Amino acid sequence: MQKQIIKKYYKFFIDKHKTRLDNYLIEKLPIMYTRSIIHKIIILGNVYINQKQIINKKYKLKKKDIIEIYNLYINKENFFLKSEKIKLHIIYEDEYLLIINKPFNSVVHPGTRNPKGTILNGIKFYLQKTKLKKPYLANRIDKETSGLIIVVTDEKILKNISKQFTLNLIKKKYIALVNGNIKKNNITIYSNIIRNRKTKYNMDITKFRGKVCISSFKVIERLKYITVLKCRLYTGRTHQIRVHLKKIGHPIFNDKKYGGDQILCDNIPLCKKKIINHIIKNSHFIALHANSLELIHPIFLKTIKYNSIIPYQIYLLIKIMSTL
Repeated sequence: MQKQIIKKYYKFFIDKHKTRLDNYLIEKLPIMYTRSIIHKIIILGNVYINQKQIINKKYKLKKKDIIEIYNLYINKENFFLKSEKIKLHIIYEDEYLLIINKPFNSVVHPGTRNPKGTILNGIKFYLQKTKLKKPYLANRIDKETSGLIIVVTDEKILKNISKQFTLNLIKKKYIALVNGNIKKNNITIYSNIIRNRKTKYNMDITKFRGKVCISSFKVIERLKYITVLKCRLYTGRTHQIRVHLKKIGHPIFNDKKYGGDQILCDNIPLCKKKIINHIIKNSHFIALHANSLELIHPIFLKTIKYNSIIPYQIYLLIKIMSTL
């Protein structure tokens, strides 16, 4: 892939305490600079703090620090966000924000592997008919999952939504189908989550490192081989629900990354086992859907709440599993 030096200079004055360098730059730099690109920018030595070169992406910024960035090194093909006509399921819309129901197996943000065909490409095309031409993602969900995401049209609104997430003012709930039968009606999990460097994408749980994460689960329905749960996130770590459900021994159905492709129940008749294995083999999604979102509108200052019905794939899965 062709690369080039973009001779652009940025300067930021820090107004907050104890913020990680890479997280701050992700918030401040234009949307084409993904996390991986920003890490390369730092490692290549293009970032200076108080006139001192910093190559540590985890560097803790202090109030009144001055960040200067020279010659941003990026992929030429991915520099501009391309607009594409993509079908979007918009739940709510005004001139300040949109709430979109993302389908299974659709990528939210363009990257090296997915430079086009993403939700954000479609949003840019959709907004071209208005004066608002630059969308900002306020939250993301995994490619294999479905559900509600927030898109805003201004950096100040983005900061407001981010602060609401930090203060736990945004209530985000999921529906999940998990393997096995959970005996307790309500479960709350507190744990530290950290990325496993060997597997890159998977997460490990440790008592001494990582970020403290909190999730709660409520049983909606118990079927013979799976349990339907309502999930609530109190923190926003990557793969948090998937990791926590694996920890209690009930991974999300068909979540191959966390063991959800294994049948947990014993003494299953061979004919039923074949049916379940066939479903797992031919399903290209994990049974997790972000179905509810409640937040304070950053401009109107009123609480807005929206729900989306579960996707047909999950509905059909529940019907099939209830007959086994």
